[in-house]
Amino acid sequence: LPRLTAAAATKPALAPALTALQLASTAWNGGETTLATAEAVQLGATLTLTEKMASLTRKPDVETNSILEGWELTILGQAPSGSALYTVLLPHGRETLTAGSIDEQIDATRDLAARLAMQALKPTLVSLGTTVSTFATSARTLRTTQLASKTGVINSRTAQETLRKTAAAELYSMVGFGMTVYKLTPVDVDTLFNVNLLRQPLQEIPAAPADTVWTPLSRLLSTTALPAGASRLEAWREGPGGMPERLAVGESGAVEVLVPATVTFDSGDAYQFWLTARNSRGTSGPGPVTTWTAP
Repeated sequence: LPRLTAAAATKPALAPALTALQLASTAWNGGETTLATAEAVQLGATLTLTEKMASLTRKPDVETNSILEGWELTILGQAPSGSALYTVLLPHGRETLTAGSIDEQIDATRDLAARLAMQALKPTLVSLGTTVSTFATSARTLRTTQLASKTGVINSRTAQETLRKTAAAELYSMVGFGMTVYKLTPVDVDTLFNVNLLRQPLQEIPAAPADTVWTPLSRLLSTTALPAGASRLEAWREGPGGMPERLAVGESGAVEVLVPATVTFDSGDAYQFWLTARNSRGTSGPGPVTTWTAP
């Protein structure tokens, strides 16, 4: 695009190619932003759902029961372990709600709420049924949101492939314009576009960055060089007991990613940082991990 912009300044015949390529470039950059956002939304939705389901069995502290333990204790107060009613409500004990896939666990929680609601002679269990139903409904909503976010990523990737083909077509057209404008000096076509690129094989997913440098004062996560075939870098971190979290996506061609000020760090906690490289085909594996303890 910079080459064509410079050439069009002295060759007006290239103006239509420049306009078309500018539009394709703008659309491509917008599509990359849309895709990056969709991927971030999916990560967030998955983390929220995972945390919701984990809260069912996670103890807030050693002195406090988990949500599931609290539910079981309420049931045991009305139906002793091994009794017919206990078996109806929790046929496999707590495992009734923790076995299987996420969808199966959510369905099992919904079904427990329905069985509790049927115990009209035991108001305590009916009340618990309302609590369990609220949890199941919330979890199902989060699952629906997560599945929708996955669809959003798929749709964004499909749309980006269309934009890639459009941009490629405009680049190809640019070569044609160059051949027309520079027909008496065909070697000048190569000043617009490396013609050898037309003969290269299909682009591959880039390799991971070779190194990782975290500069806290400037909030930059960087690498020495952008891997071959990569267009952008992605910055990632993982905190104590947490899950991998993508922090930001770098500018096209940049070897560093600025971590937004909205990303905070807890004093005294050790964080792991790494980079991944991406292009239109996909994202690399993680690069080397560097560790930093927040002051």
